[in-house]
Amino acid sequence: RATPAHCECAPPYRPTIWNDGGWRQLSNNCSNYSTNYRTDTFAQPGRAAGSMYTSLTGPAVRAAAVRDGLINRPGADNKCPASGPDVLVALVIAPTMHLHWYRKSADGVRTHKLGPQAVRNLDNAGVPIADPRTANRGPYSQFTTFMLARQGDIKLG
Repeated sequence: RATPAHCECAPPYRPTIWNDGGWRQLSNNCSNYSTNYRTDTFAQPGRAAGSMYTSLTGPAVRAAAVRDGLINRPGADNKCPASGPDVLVALVIAPTMHLHWYRKSADGVRTHKLGPQAVRNLDNAGVPIADPRTANRGPYSQFTTFMLARQGDIKLG
């Protein structure tokens, strides 16, 4: 297993900020956590732009996220952005069920938050997530793309 490269411009992995057992944890989801953007609304791609995704497919969700200001970077290859304050996120889909986001933290490990659950840095097999493409993602079988969430340039709702 490869050691993940540090990602200086990414937010540090500080789960206690999101895992308060109260309002912050229960009212923010993977979209909020991955982009490091707290809305207390269980944000959905495209909702802030007034045009949420209409089907649970990679292209539809990716297009909705772009409308919210995320930048599609399919060739990012799990590598940190050249400069900040960009957060590298990864979009995955559980066909006909749900979407999910992972973010790259400053230590290079991927972290995520399933709905109202606590933030974690382990995959479904209990292994630290070096690359979301190869992690055990459970039902999220479709890796869709890497994207950049440029802090201050996105809007979630």
